[in-house]
Amino acid sequence: MFKKFIVYFFLYILTVGIILSVYFLAPNENYNFPFLRFIIVSFATILLIKYFIYMVISPWYDAVLAYRKRKMLKTGGFKEKVSVLVPARNEETGVLLTIRALLESTYKNLEIIVIDNASTDNTYDNVKALIKDYENSIEGSSENNIKIVCLKEKTPGKGHALNKGISRAKGEIIISIDADCFVPPDTIENFVNHFQDPKVMAAVGNVKIGNTQTILGVVQYLEFLFSFYFKKCDSILGSIYIIGGAAGAFRKSIFKEIGGYSVTNITEDIDLTFRIQYAGFKIVYAEDAVVYTEGASDLKSLMKQRLRWKRGRLQTFMDYQPMFFSTNKIHKKFLSWFILPLAIFGDMQLFMELFFIIFVYIYSYLTNDYSSFLSGIIVVTSMFMVQILFDRRVKKRARLLILAPIGWLLFYASTFVEFSALIKTFMSYLKKEEVEWQVWKREGVFAEEPKEQIILSRDEMILSKEDVFLSKDNLNLMK
Repeated sequence: MFKKFIVYFFLYILTVGIILSVYFLAPNENYNFPFLRFIIVSFATILLIKYFIYMVISPWYDAVLAYRKRKMLKTGGFKEKVSVLVPARNEETGVLLTIRALLESTYKNLEIIVIDNASTDNTYDNVKALIKDYENSIEGSSENNIKIVCLKEKTPGKGHALNKGISRAKGEIIISIDADCFVPPDTIENFVNHFQDPKVMAAVGNVKIGNTQTILGVVQYLEFLFSFYFKKCDSILGSIYIIGGAAGAFRKSIFKEIGGYSVTNITEDIDLTFRIQYAGFKIVYAEDAVVYTEGASDLKSLMKQRLRWKRGRLQTFMDYQPMFFSTNKIHKKFLSWFILPLAIFGDMQLFMELFFIIFVYIYSYLTNDYSSFLSGIIVVTSMFMVQILFDRRVKKRARLLILAPIGWLLFYASTFVEFSALIKTFMSYLKKEEVEWQVWKREGVFAEEPKEQIILSRDEMILSKEDVFLSKDNLNLMK
């Protein structure tokens, strides 16, 4: 906590200094770089148009959702069986917490399918022990029991594991949850409610970073906060093209229509989402289906994660080139003509970001003109304010208010990681090198908790109504 205070204090001093310099330093007109300034302003303006559209449309999500719910209520109840797939590769630290959380779900027409994917640790044994103890604890009782199954998939690869789970799933709705996640009790039910609309074939949940005790965790928390808030706009305009593996829900029939997960694309979730969009099916954002995930615990691990994301997205873009500027009636025009081209444009801008940043700092120092930084501060702070005012699921409003003025500086860490991942993506692609799945030291989705609350011994895995893991302290962490 003290380290955070020091960092925040330093960033505040820097931000206040820049703001004051705009008003008190006289510009030095001896230096002029009109062409470079024109390029920077042009790139920034195009991307700002995107964020402006998102900030204007996203607050309307609740009104659109309320309208959809009024229509859905006319269809009556919706209690389809749900299968939750939990692929786990060397996840002995977090998978037990994930299963325990799912067992506390308010939605009981549920089965949990854990797929051990060629783990070399105690993942499989721990899950089997938990299942045995759970079954013993509910022996003789059949009311609202949730069935748990643990499968083994010897072929490494998340796609293989998920496809095996789908083949065994009995539910009409299939939900994928990563094995390092915490799932609040109402998440599954909230996911299912969105499928009352018969046109909805898939939904992406609201993923939040749980381990925010470090500056790196805070940066990831802010990244997810903004990206998932903007999915409100994507949901309204039908332009969602990434359903992350941490929280995705699908009608089982969609897999019969377009096939299962890719086993060749390292980002099988992006590939599947693109196929759903390519086939013209409807995807929505389920803001109320909250899932807490564990962010990367160190910079090296985060860079590996983003490299995989960048490389997988590049492969997906190449596989589905016809989606770009598509005139096909089944493809959403906002996605094909605006979002996807801007994703490529954003990578172009990111490729030059380091040079832009160096130029802006040197230019500002030489000319005493720090107005470009002031505009960045205003834009990022405005994004924070929109979140605070219009996102009813933002719990830590005081923290956001504290971070709002210095958020633009915190995002430099994210920019560095994304820039590095982009360079490595192109280098690995040109060299035809394979990108491996990132592995980092697992500390648990809520790393603030005592370790013994996360890593449970065989004797501590009995689940009964008297041993519910959702203590008051656990619930406070969710808030």
